[in-house]
Parts: sequence; structure tokens; C-alpha cells
Amino acid sequence: MATAESPGDSSAATEKARDEIQEAVPKAAATLTDLLEAEDEKVQIRAAEAILDRAGLSKAKAVSSRTAQREIGGGSTKEGESLSELMSQT
Repeated sequence: MATAESPGDSSAATEKARDEIQEAVPKAAATLTDLLEAEDEKVQIRAAEAILDRAGLSKAKAVSSRTAQREIGGGSTKEGESLSELMSQT
């Protein structure tokens, strides 16, 4: 039968769990590194993706050409009008 824990007990348990996870990080990183040499190419790719994601190098997001133009300043300024169309009106 479960008993109610006091807030201090819960906090201590959470802290202990975090400590255990933190201690496992080097082993987890070594496992991913070892998997880069796996025989199965799919396993190698998944390991490489996991490592790159955790290093902050996630996949590039897909962007439409219209969105890309707008983000670099060459996109539409009014509905249906591109920058080059507006410039030709001057």
C-alpha cells in the first residue's frame, strides 16, 4: 500500500533520481559512440543523429522558397506582390 510522501521526501527522491541519471551520462555517451561502429547502417545513422541532436546540431527544418525569400528580404511585401514587382513600378 502506497503512503503519502511529504514534499521533502519527494524532492529528495527527485534529486536522487537526477543524480543517478547524471552519473549514467558518460556510459550512455560511450554506448552511442560505440554504436557508430555497429554492423547495421541504420543503427549507425540513429546513433549519429542522437549524438548530433544532443550537440545542438539537429536536422535543418524544411522551408519553402517563398518563406526563405521573405526571411532574407526578397519576399512578398503585399499579397501577391514580390519585391521585384514593386521595384519595377517606381
